[in-house]
Amino acid sequence: MRHHYIPVFYLKRWVGPDGRLCEFSRPFGPRVNPRMTSPSGTGYEDRLYSIRGAQPDVADVVEKRFFQVMDDQAARALERLETSGPVGDWSISERSAWTRFLLSLALRAPSDVAALRDHWDATFTEPDADAERAYRAQRSETDPLTFRERLKAMPPDQSDPYLFDAYVDMIDNLRVGRRINDMFWAVADTRNAKFELLTSDRPVIRQPLNDENGHIALPIGPHKLFMASTNKAANDRFKNLSVNDLVSQVNRLVVEHAEKLVFGSTDVQLRFVSNRLGADRQPGLLRVRAKSPPP
Repeated sequence: MRHHYIPVFYLKRWVGPDGRLCEFSRPFGPRVNPRMTSPSGTGYEDRLYSIRGAQPDVADVVEKRFFQVMDDQAARALERLETSGPVGDWSISERSAWTRFLLSLALRAPSDVAALRDHWDATFTEPDADAERAYRAQRSETDPLTFRERLKAMPPDQSDPYLFDAYVDMIDNLRVGRRINDMFWAVADTRNAKFELLTSDRPVIRQPLNDENGHIALPIGPHKLFMASTNKAANDRFKNLSVNDLVSQVNRLVVEHAEKLVFGSTDVQLRFVSNRLGADRQPGLLRVRAKSPPP
């Protein structure tokens, strides 16, 4: 029932000896409050990815068969990044597991799912010509005349599987995934910086991948930063920054892009977070179209 859009395995990197990390949020107004909590006690929403109206054994199929499997694979990839970085012989499946996780962090927040549902009627019930042709080829006499009519009449337990099929396809995007897999990967050690790295509910920093300086960055702990660049020269520009400048820039973007939550190992950066939380919220990436009907 508790679906974590910021996975527990990821947040565990920021916990202290007592197994807790600091969550920064604005629960009661403009003031940012720090709260010590366990990784399992934050970054979740009940039944976020559930199929509405479905039986309990079916309702959470997206969480159990996609997100849990994806996060388990990503957790193993993260352990390898922490211990040896991206060096060595990474299989395609190993790189893809981490790439898929990066993409998911830009698409799995409650606001993303809400946007998907809000626009679903307008997108799902306007199938393309191929979908209409496929429907008419298999339509029986008792079925609605058009696929559009059939889609509009569907109850949530029938339409939500289509919704989540499209959603999973966006996260598991082959074209974008290959692009990220082929980028230059690196892990920066920031333990000598004055401050620790923070993370948030929008933790992925990205520059368009078709840009000459295209890159992706993600804090993977208070002292480690994952970076993927379109070329080694772009990655070297990161390395040429002083460690304090690198952490400062990353923290600023991670906190400004946040929607509601920022995380650190302690509350020592409360003032920094208070001045920036959500100042430049990162927009969602959702684009959907109706798929052809099943045979």
